[in-house]
Formats: sequence, structure tokens, C-alpha cells
Amino acid sequence: MDSVLLVDDESGIRGLMTRWVESIGYQARQAGNAEQALEQMSDAPSAVAVCDIRLPGRDGLWLADQLRHEYPDTAVIMATGVHDVDAAVTSLRSGVVDYLVKPFGRDRLREALHRGVEFHRTSVDARQWRQSLETELGARRKQLADALSEVEITSQAALNGMLAMLTVRDRAAFDHAHRVAALATRVASALGLETAAVEEVERAALLHDIGKIAIPEAVLWKPAPLTDEEREIMRRQPQLGHEVLRNMPFLAHAADIVLATQERFDGSGYPRGLRGEHIPVGARIIAAVDAYDAMTHPRVHRDPIAPSEAIFELQRCRGSQFDPQVIDAMLRTLTRDRAN
Repeated sequence: MDSVLLVDDESGIRGLMTRWVESIGYQARQAGNAEQALEQMSDAPSAVAVCDIRLPGRDGLWLADQLRHEYPDTAVIMATGVHDVDAAVTSLRSGVVDYLVKPFGRDRLREALHRGVEFHRTSVDARQWRQSLETELGARRKQLADALSEVEITSQAALNGMLAMLTVRDRAAFDHAHRVAALATRVASALGLETAAVEEVERAALLHDIGKIAIPEAVLWKPAPLTDEEREIMRRQPQLGHEVLRNMPFLAHAADIVLATQERFDGSGYPRGLRGEHIPVGARIIAAVDAYDAMTHPRVHRDPIAPSEAIFELQRCRGSQFDPQVIDAMLRTLTRDRAN
């Protein structure tokens, strides 16, 4: 049974509210001040806490702040007199789910408690989902590291074989990697990079998405917008890729490029917020080519767009998301491809 902690310094009010809470179908617990409330919560957190705003010593607003930080799954409801309504309303911005203006009746309390219990259950479900994602992420990361620890990569042929092995159940990922690598090397050449640097770009382009192998499939293939928690897991992809590649001598330089493929030219990318030429040129190339390929081929959550539309989008983000020189070289390369 969901429990409700009633925090009020007047015992008569606590007694009345206890009878109401129990008649509504919840278990009631009582505390006369903020310190007693925190002691009760430390023993067993309640699903909902109804806190009077005026308490002896630490007031209800202080208590609400403590509860929201220490027990984020607990829904906090403020109970207040008419003169304190403004403070109660302001507290809504800090995560309080509702407020009750005294005197209130049992029906109004029932409405607030139902809202609070719904908040509590949603919060618990979200936390358990995050924990399950973290557990799966850890297991998949270990599987990927174990698989690569048994592979010795000393040549391009061996790299191609490793990529084929890792994407054996995802042909689309294999094809995407090779398309990005093919265009990225041509763009690198158009920018005048030396042969060795072009080869590093090719290796990094082939492996730029390797971190996705460790991402839970429920996040990777979700056919709907990601939650904040899921988006945060997706943002770990470059670091996961870097982790598994950096200890392979043949791929060490490519690993540094992979780490930076989600950086943006204006510094608003991740994981390090690099800006401009502080981003490895190979990563700047792959970022633009990857975006173009992603836009012009089907994805789990959207249909492809025409190449002309994709080019318009690249030009729109020239100088913000993408390096202007890379975009110019890429457009020249695509123009030559169409001419041939």
C-alpha cells in the first residue's frame, strides 16, 4: 500500500488527515516537524509527503527542498494558509506536484494524493528503466571489449573483417559505414590531406558508429523520440567507441577521431565541447558525411530525404554544426560524382 507522510505541527489536523488518507485507501504516517519527517523518511520513504508550509523550526519549504533532493521518487504536496499561497505556488517550480489551501476537504485531498501517487509510480518506473539500461549497457560494453580483445588488427583487410563480424546482424550499419568511409576519403583528398591522414579518416569513418554496438537495442531502435535519460545514453556512443579502439595500435589515431565525431564546429557538441580547428579534421569530415548519409537513407524513425534537401540542410548548418571548408569540399565532391 502506498504510504502518505503527513507533516503538520497541529496534532488535531494530523489526526483528521490520517483518517481521510486511510479512508481514501493509503497508509498514513505522521510527523510534527521537519526533523521528524526526515527521520520517518530515512526509515522508509513514503510515496507522497503532505507538508504544511508553516512548521516550528525548519519550515515546509525547506523540508520540501530536502525531500526533492534526497528522495526524488517522493511526491511533495504543500499545505498552506491563504496568506502563503504565493510561496506554495512558487514551490511548484522546484518540483512540488500540488498545493492545498486550508481549509480543504477530503475530495480535494484525494485529488492531490492521486496526482502525487501517479508522480511517484512514474518516477519509480523511470528510475528502474534507467537502472536496467545501465545494466544492459555495462553488459554489452563488456561483450564488445571481450570480442575485440581476441582480434588483432594490423591491416585494412583485418579491419574490414572485424567490421563485418561486429555488424553481422545489422547489414544497414555495415553499408552505412562503408558509404561514409568512401565519401569521407574523397572529401579528405579534396581538402588536400596527405595519404596517411586520408587512410586514418577512412579507418575512423568505418568505425565511427562502433560505440552503438554497446547501446541497448531498446534505445538504439526506439521508433519514437528518446527520453532525456535515453538521449544521455546515446551521447556516450563516441566514448564507448574510443574505449574499445584506443588500445589497438593500428586504430589508436582513428580512436581519437571517433571520440570527436559528435563535436560541433561552434563548440556546442559533445563529449568535450571542442570548437573549430580544435576538433580533429577527420572528425569534422566524418560529422558532415555521416549527417548527409543519414539524411539520404532510411532510418528507424524517419524516411530519407532527397539529396538536394540534405545539401540545403548542410549549407544551413555551415559554420555552426559543420566546418565551412569541409562542407565546401564535400559539395564539390558530390557535384563531381553527379557529373560522372
